[in-house]
Amino acid sequence: MQQVGLHTRIKPGAEQRYEEYHRAVWPKVLQEIRRAGITKYVIFRDGLDVFHFIECEDYDRAVAEIAKDPTSMKWEAEIAALMESTHDFSGEGSDRMDKIWEL
Repeated sequence: MQQVGLHTRIKPGAEQRYEEYHRAVWPKVLQEIRRAGITKYVIFRDGLDVFHFIECEDYDRAVAEIAKDPTSMKWEAEIAALMESTHDFSGEGSDRMDKIWEL
C-alpha cells in the first residue's frame, strides 16, 4: 500500500468556501476516487496550509485515472479557484511531500 502526502495552500479568505466544498463532495467525484483505487483520503488544514494523506496501490495510476473523468476535473477546477497552490495532476508537481518517519 502506497502512502502519499500532499501540501497545497488556500487563498486568504477562501478557507470557509474550501471547507464548504469538502463537506459536500460530489458523489461522482467520490466514486471516481474509489474507482481509481484510493482507499483512504484525509485532509488536514492549518491556517491556509492544507495537508492531504492518501493511501492506494499506485498513486500515479490513480491520479491519471481521475484526470480522465470530466466531473472530477470540473471539481478540481472549482477547487483550484480557491487555491494559491493546488494539486498537480501531471505527476511532475511540487505538491508531494517526502515521508520522513512512520511508526
